[in-house]
Amino acid sequence: MDLVTHYPSKQENAPTILVFGGNPQRRAEVVSLLKTASDLNIYAALNESSGLETLEQLIDLDLVLIGGRYDQDQRNRIREKLAQKFPIASISEPGFDYPYSNERILTDVQSKVKHKIS
Repeated sequence: MDLVTHYPSKQENAPTILVFGGNPQRRAEVVSLLKTASDLNIYAALNESSGLETLEQLIDLDLVLIGGRYDQDQRNRIREKLAQKFPIASISEPGFDYPYSNERILTDVQSKVKHKIS
């Protein structure tokens, strides 16, 4: 199983999202939800280290989604790396910033990247 999977957008300037997931099935569900609702360039990681490695390699990043399985220390490390490399990128934290549901995830992500969605 790949620790990081890339789901490229068909649009050249589509928003880029990095999903930090912990469960392969749930990660696939969230990616599918995001792909069907918006044209996004999505990277999906299955753990903190592979996600942070991907974050370091990216040239552009608009939003990081941190899944519910990440503890506070992990969230802090992710936020810190994001702030260093992409200070204007947004963060979405289902279960922390808002109630965990597919609808709320989609609404939050779309609202935070709407400036780049055509």
